[in-house]
Amino acid sequence: MASPAPRPLARFVAPGLLLLASLALLGGGLLPGRAFFYRDVLHYYWPTQAARFALGGLPQWNPFHQGGLPFLADIHAGVLYPPNLLFGVFSFPTAYALLLVLHHFVGQLGLFVFLRRKGLEELPALTGTLAFGLTGYMAGLSNFGPLASGLTWTPWLLVGLQSQLLPMRKLAVLSILIATQIVSGDPQSALYSALVAAVYVAWFPERKNQLVALAGAGALGLLIAGVQVFPTLALLAESTRGGSTVSYLANWNLHPLRMLEFAFPYPFGEYLGVPQFWAWFMVKGPGSIPFAVSVYLGVTVLVLAVLGAKRDRLTGFALSLCALGLLLSLGERSPVSFLLEHPPFRFFRYPEKYVILIVLGCAVLAASGARALVNGPSKKRLIPIAVAAAFMVGALLFAGIAQESAQGLFASLLQAPNPQAAIGPLENAASSVGTSLFFMATMGVLVALALKKPGSRTVALGVLALVAVDLLWTARKTVWLGPASLYDEPALAARLKELAGSPPTRLFRMDKQLKSSAPPSRSPEGLVNLREWEAGTLKSNLSGVFGLEEVSSYGAVELQRWKALMEVFAQRPQKVAELYAGCLLLTSTMVAGAIGPGEQLLVSEPSLRLAVTKLTECPQRLRTVTRTTAVADMNEALARMASGNVDTKQEALVEGGTTKTYGPAEVGNVELGPRSARARVVAPAGGTFLVFATNTYPGWTATVDGNEVDVRAVNGALMGLEVPEGAHQIEFTFTDPAFHSGLQATLAGVLLLLLLLFVSRRGPDTQEEAPAPT
Repeated sequence: MASPAPRPLARFVAPGLLLLASLALLGGGLLPGRAFFYRDVLHYYWPTQAARFALGGLPQWNPFHQGGLPFLADIHAGVLYPPNLLFGVFSFPTAYALLLVLHHFVGQLGLFVFLRRKGLEELPALTGTLAFGLTGYMAGLSNFGPLASGLTWTPWLLVGLQSQLLPMRKLAVLSILIATQIVSGDPQSALYSALVAAVYVAWFPERKNQLVALAGAGALGLLIAGVQVFPTLALLAESTRGGSTVSYLANWNLHPLRMLEFAFPYPFGEYLGVPQFWAWFMVKGPGSIPFAVSVYLGVTVLVLAVLGAKRDRLTGFALSLCALGLLLSLGERSPVSFLLEHPPFRFFRYPEKYVILIVLGCAVLAASGARALVNGPSKKRLIPIAVAAAFMVGALLFAGIAQESAQGLFASLLQAPNPQAAIGPLENAASSVGTSLFFMATMGVLVALALKKPGSRTVALGVLALVAVDLLWTARKTVWLGPASLYDEPALAARLKELAGSPPTRLFRMDKQLKSSAPPSRSPEGLVNLREWEAGTLKSNLSGVFGLEEVSSYGAVELQRWKALMEVFAQRPQKVAELYAGCLLLTSTMVAGAIGPGEQLLVSEPSLRLAVTKLTECPQRLRTVTRTTAVADMNEALARMASGNVDTKQEALVEGGTTKTYGPAEVGNVELGPRSARARVVAPAGGTFLVFATNTYPGWTATVDGNEVDVRAVNGALMGLEVPEGAHQIEFTFTDPAFHSGLQATLAGVLLLLLLLFVSRRGPDTQEEAPAPT
C-alpha cells in the first residue's frame, strides 16, 4: 500500500495553484518573442525605467522629457521600489512580465492567507482568491505595471491587521507595507489600503486598538517613505495635479450601463475583437477605450456571493467594500462625487479604478459562498438565483425574436445598406447572456450534487475549477501581447542621434500632425501595427530610451509652467521648440510641403509618413539675449508672448527682474550633464543676461565663478541669470529641494521602526491566540 504524501508538501499545493493561475493569465509575456506593450507600457514605463538606469545612482532630474522634469519626485517612476531593480538585470519586456507575474502571485497569496485566517477551508479560500486574481479588472492591470505592484500589498495589509501580533510588532509590519505601497509607483494603492482597512476596522472588534495601529502605521509608513514623499509633495505643488480644479473627474467614470458587465462578459462587444464594441457613448476619457478594459466579476462569482452572504461580520465587511467601490467608481454620477474633489481623492485620476474595491468584496463573498455551497446551500438562497436565470432565458428569447423582427424589417427596406449592423448588438448581447447562462447552469449541477451529498470534496474542486474557467476565459481576452521586436531601436533613433550634434539639441514631435498619419487599430493586429508605427516615429517618451531629449512628451505629472506654455503656443509649436532649443522637428510628410522659410528638410520616411525638419536659426540651450523685460509673474509673461510682440531670441521676460539692454556676448565651452550645465560667458560692459532653456523648478541653483547668484524664471517656464562684465564660468546644478528633508524623515522613520522591533522582542511573539470572529 502506497504511503501518503508527506504533510509538509501539502502546504505548497495552494501556492502552487495560485502561481499556475498567475502564469495562465500573465505568463504569455515571459515567452520568447512576446511582450506586453499596450497603453503606458511601451510609451511611459519603458522610457521611465530606461532613463532611471541611464542616469544611474539616485536620479533627481530627468533631462529627456518635456524640457526637463524632477525624476525622484515622480512617484510613478518607482525609483526606490526594490523589485524595480529587475529592470537593470533583464530586458524591459522580460522584467516587466516577470514583475507582473510575481506581484500577481504575491497579491493572490496575501488574500488566500487572509481568508484562511478567517476560518475558511483551503478550497473555498482558493476559490475566493481566484475570484479576485482572475477578474477582468485585474487582467487589465497588465497594462499598468506599477498599479499592479502597489495593489499587491493591500491583501497583506489585511493579513497584518487581523493578525494576533503584539501591538508594537503589528504597527511595524503595517508601516512597512504602507511604505512599500507608497514607493511602488502607485501611491493610490495606499489609499485603497486605507479604505479597505477602515471598513475592516468598522466591522470587527477591538476598533480602538486597530485604529491606533492603523494611524500609527500610516504616520510611520509616510515617515519611512519620506525620501520619496517629500519630493513628491513638492512636485505636486508645481504640477497640474496641484491646481484648483479637478479636470479629470469626468474622465473614465464607470458608466451605469457597464454594471451589466459585472455578470455578463463583454455584453457590448470587445474593444479589439469580434463582435466589435459599439456603445462608444459610454466611454469618456483621454482614450477611446475605458481605463478598466473589463469589469467582469464572473457570473459564477456572483452566484457564490449570493450563497455566501449572511448576517456576520465578514459579509458586512465585503458588502461595505462593494458599496463603497461602486459609489466611488461612478465618479461624477455618484451621490458622493464631492468626495473626489477633496484630498486625498483629488490627487488621483479616473474613478473607474475604485472598481478594485468591488472586486475584493465579491472575492470575500465568493469564498464564503464556496463553503456554503459545498456544505449544502440554503434553498431560500437558490430562489433569487433561479429567478435571475429565468430572466436570462427570457432575455435570450427576446433577443432571438428581436433579431428576426429586425431582419424582416430590413428585408422590406430596400435602402438598408447593412441590415447586419443593426442586429449585431442584439447578437452580441445574446451571446454574452448565453455564456453566463451556461456557467450558471453548470453551477446548478454542482448545487444539485452538493444538496445530494453535502461536504463533497469533488463539489469543492468543481466549484474552484468552474470559477477559474469562467474568469480566465474572459480575462485572457483582456491580456494583449505583441512582438518583442517593438522594443528594438528604430532606425530613426540612430539617425536623430547623429543630427542632434554636440552639445545636443532637443526634439519636438508634432503629435497632432503625425496622428493623422497613424494606421488604424481596431483589431489586435491593427494595434500591433499602430505600436510599430509609433515606435518607429518615437511617440511620447520613446526618444528618451535612446538618449535623445524631447520638448513634447507624455507624462503622468506635468509642470504647470510647461503645460501653460504649451497651451499658449498650441497653434505655433515651432515657437515652443525654439524656446526650448528643440531644433529637430518630427512631423508628417503630409504637411512637410508647408515647411516655412525658417526650416529645412533633413529626413523623409515615406513608409512611416514621417519627415524630420530643422530650424535653421535654432538657439542653443545656453544663450544670451540683448534685452530683458520685467514681468510680475508667469501669467504676464505668457500673455506678452502670446501677443506675438516678443522676439525671444533677443529678449527675455524675467519675473521679478529689471528691464535692461545689453551688448552682444559670447557663450562657449558648453557642457550639459543630467542635472547640470556649465559654460564660459564673456560679457561686454554692463554685463549680459544668460537664458538656460530648461524648465525652472525649485532646487535649481547657479554660480558665477563659484559664487551663488539668483536664478530667475524666464519666459514663463525657463530660467536665467544676470552675468556681470568680463569672462566668467557659469554653472547650473539641481538638487531636489525636498530631498534632504525627506532623507532625514526616512532615517528617523527607520530608526523608529528598529526601536519598535527591538521593544517588541521583549515580549512573546504573539498575543494569546483567540479565534477571530467572522
